[in-house]
Order: sequence, then C-alpha cells, then structure tokens
Amino acid sequence: MNVTEGVKLFNDGSYFEAHDYFEELWNCSSGKEREFYQGLVQVSVGAFHFSSQNFEGAFSQFSKGVKKLEQYSNNYKNLNLLQFRHDINFLSKEITLFFSKKKHTFEVLKIHLI
Repeated sequence: MNVTEGVKLFNDGSYFEAHDYFEELWNCSSGKEREFYQGLVQVSVGAFHFSSQNFEGAFSQFSKGVKKLEQYSNNYKNLNLLQFRHDINFLSKEITLFFSKKKHTFEVLKIHLI
C-alpha cells in the first residue's frame, strides 16, 4: 500500500473511501509517518463533511488535519502539501465567513491532494 491510491480516491471526490484508505495506512504506520496519515484521515473526513454540508464538522476536521500536516515538508512523499494546506486553510476561512453570514465561494472551489 502507498499513498497514491488514497490520493486518487480523494481527488475523485471519494472522500469517505479516501478516509478508509488513509486510515489503513495510519494503522499500519509508526513514527513520523503515523501523524502524516492521521492528518490525511482527518482532512478526508473534513472533505466528506464539507460535501455533506456539515460545515462545523468539516471545519473541525480540517483544522486538526492541517495542524498535523504542517509538520511535513512542502513536498512530502511527492505531494504538494504547500498547495494542499493552502487550499484547506482557504476552505476553513470560507466556512468561518459562512458562519459569520458574509460572502463565501463554496460552490466554485474543489480541493485536490497533488
């Protein structure tokens, strides 16, 4: 197993399946990798919540996941984590604006783990 299949699932919008895949990697990992996969699990759950319009759940999971992913280099495991973290942080800000009744752009944004 490697991260590529989980990335494909995530990018295809199969967030729950990506969560399951990353969770299996997380359970089989140790050390530094373990927290990386846990971050991907949490962001995948957040994306699932977001797609289900559970914005509070999405915000919570995005925040936890990004915090873990911030520990890794911008191109960890050949993934563009810099852009991915930026996109998740942008979505989190949009959720905050949504709850404050200000303008948001949910419908035009699609996130990818590259």
